[in-house]
Amino acid sequence: MSLRRTIAAVSLSAFALGGLAACGGDDNDGRETAPAPTTSSQQAAAVPTAEELTVLLDQASDPNVPVEEKVNLVEGGAEAPEIFDQIAALKEQQGASVVITGVAEGDIPGTLIANAVINQPGQEPINVQAQFINQGGNWMLQKSFACALITNAGLEPPATCAAA
Repeated sequence: MSLRRTIAAVSLSAFALGGLAACGGDDNDGRETAPAPTTSSQQAAAVPTAEELTVLLDQASDPNVPVEEKVNLVEGGAEAPEIFDQIAALKEQQGASVVITGVAEGDIPGTLIANAVINQPGQEPINVQAQFINQGGNWMLQKSFACALITNAGLEPPATCAAA
């Protein structure tokens, strides 16, 4: 399966799951409900801009950035730092770049859905939805999305992706 088709399938799956969550019934009988309280880690991690998330992805794919500085950029990065070698290979071997063009809070607290454009030389840009998660006050790319990018590009996924 081509990278374009597989990424489209991943994006559609994420969209469908988000849509299903949004289709729940309105059980409050017209009553207003107070917003859920936020924790200090949620308050400390304001929703990043598209530019900030693009920088995060650039750092994760930069082979010159030490792994110790990358572990908080991808979910599970500390447990599987080899994932960053594969993310860097997307950029180095295939010339791929990802630019975030828009960001919205996800249906699940502590998640973001970001519109992204994947550019590769000689190919039409691919529009996808990247997922980010807040862990410990840091926004990071969800491991399942990083693994899908690696696998769909035809690169050898790290062992950690088997559990994703």
